[in-house]
Amino acid sequence: MVVFRALGWLLLAMAVAAIVHDGLAWWTEGSFHLLGLGDLWSHLDTRSLADAQTAIQGRGSAALWSWLVRPVLMVPALVAFLALGVFFLWIGNRGSGRPETGFLIGSRPPRRRRYRGLS
Repeated sequence: MVVFRALGWLLLAMAVAAIVHDGLAWWTEGSFHLLGLGDLWSHLDTRSLADAQTAIQGRGSAALWSWLVRPVLMVPALVAFLALGVFFLWIGNRGSGRPETGFLIGSRPPRRRRYRGLS
């Protein structure tokens, strides 16, 4: 469950980075535009995006790229990262019967003390 919570916090940090990017782009360009997942991928590595498109269209089908992958890549990065981050945090907190008190891992249960009397 710790992995899900860590991934959730990482995705929420990426959502914050995406909104900062969108805000700075709005400030410099004067028009508000949400960064899409495909735009983010092309900013990070254009060649791998082109290779993925070629592989999916070549080995799979062109309809798979057109009807499934391309609409997913058009989703704004802020919305995707925010939704996935909240989802992973929710999944990470569902595992145990009682809520944990720590930030990521939780605290250890208190140790039992043994009372030996007056010896």
